[in-house]
Amino acid sequence: MNSKLPWLMAGAAAVLPFAVQPAQAAVHRFHEDHVLGTSLDLVVVGADTETSARALAAAKAEIARLDAVLSGWRADSELTRLNALTGPVSVSADLYQVIAQCEAFRAASGGAFSARLGEVEAQWRQAEGQGVAPPAALLMKAADRAARADVRLDPVNLTVDRDNAVLTVDALAKGYVIDAALAAAARAAPDAAGLMLDIGGDLRCHGQGPGLEPWRIGVASAGVADNLAPAEVIRLTQGAVATSGPGARDLKIGQERVNHTLSPTDGSPAPRRTVTVMTAHAAEADALATALSVMPTAQGLVFATDRGAKARIVESDGSIAATPDWADISAPPKAAPRQTGNAIPRLIRTAASTAAAWPAGFEVAIDYEIPEVAAGRYRPPFVAIWITDEDGKLVRTLFHLGSHPRRFLDSNYVWWKAFNADGDGGDKLATVTRPSRGPGKYSASWDGKDDAGKPVGQGHYVVNIEISREHGGHSLQTIPLNLGKAPVAGSARGQDESGPASARYGQPSI
Repeated sequence: MNSKLPWLMAGAAAVLPFAVQPAQAAVHRFHEDHVLGTSLDLVVVGADTETSARALAAAKAEIARLDAVLSGWRADSELTRLNALTGPVSVSADLYQVIAQCEAFRAASGGAFSARLGEVEAQWRQAEGQGVAPPAALLMKAADRAARADVRLDPVNLTVDRDNAVLTVDALAKGYVIDAALAAAARAAPDAAGLMLDIGGDLRCHGQGPGLEPWRIGVASAGVADNLAPAEVIRLTQGAVATSGPGARDLKIGQERVNHTLSPTDGSPAPRRTVTVMTAHAAEADALATALSVMPTAQGLVFATDRGAKARIVESDGSIAATPDWADISAPPKAAPRQTGNAIPRLIRTAASTAAAWPAGFEVAIDYEIPEVAAGRYRPPFVAIWITDEDGKLVRTLFHLGSHPRRFLDSNYVWWKAFNADGDGGDKLATVTRPSRGPGKYSASWDGKDDAGKPVGQGHYVVNIEISREHGGHSLQTIPLNLGKAPVAGSARGQDESGPASARYGQPSI
């Protein structure tokens, strides 16, 4: 088995050396929504405001250029055109390189990774609309056709003959885009001390982080809720991190969540495990995280180690396995305070409940949506989610997306980021690596405790979701729930600035 591949991304090898910076180097942070169907965060250390803005513009321009080449969701992309044609097709250097790397990684992983699953993915997307899983026999036939296809690549003439396999390169292409976009940002900011680019939870960093210390990256806890604190913190001076697993991109077949990562063997969903991989390039980290989601755990960890990568796998039962050197970069996170200046002011400190306790393991899982709004002066909205009792008294603030009690951040940072938003060094986290999120769909959870950290009892509660936008509208959705011994659910219709929302009381679905 070939243990190495030439991970030479377009522009990735051009990440430039960084200049020596003073001890208090400036830090500039940028956040953009609806980038590659998710969100973008860029951190620039040790550059002035104008240079940092140029770095952002360069990264976004490279992302837009490669999206037009590699997207499987755009009708006008070069990949879509290739999938519509037969026989040898001339392609760009970027598309050829991504497909070649996908095919090489497919061979190296023994088929655990595959960019040939377009037909299988189409069957699952159709199943979402129908609410019924595809027949196993149809999935098996589609997976078998993909495996048997004779995909031929001509490196001299840059042609691809896909032999009717429907190519979908997302599991490597996002990392390829991150590598190239970070290189573009570095060229635009050659004197920066460090850069970190995060797209939807996959990231690459280089140089020094805030405080001229290693980058501190949170590793998301298993689960779909955005307000879960990170399970671990890793420290990096350079390299890439990718996470694959259950999340908001899950397929929803009726009321069941299905892992969107599919097995190339039979087209079935991969096990519901969360895989985090750290390696040199984002493209390889992206592909490895997908492959390890499918491989048996022990085999996957050996495969990652052979490639010089570090990996951590959380199984559906919560058990954790990792490569032997994962501990070299990892440490437990420090507990976040329950309240800071970022949180909505507490209106009442609730006493310990005398009502019957919640059943063991129960939680309230909340799904909400921020729709795209066509507006000339659109700004991402401000979001707050909190729990009240039946009398309207505050029980628990889940999160409040803002950096000051009276001034909200105009971006959808998750709860743990807000709680770590003070200062530019020390214990501040640069970002969190988590499974990618779909555009505009987010989650939160309530563990049954009040703002004082005390468990509440069974009873009537209300989930409140408030979304408002600068130069835009305002919406307040309320979902009453009678929490007792049995699972219950409620929902709210979409409003001006919000899509449909729902809340489910019961055992968590992970």
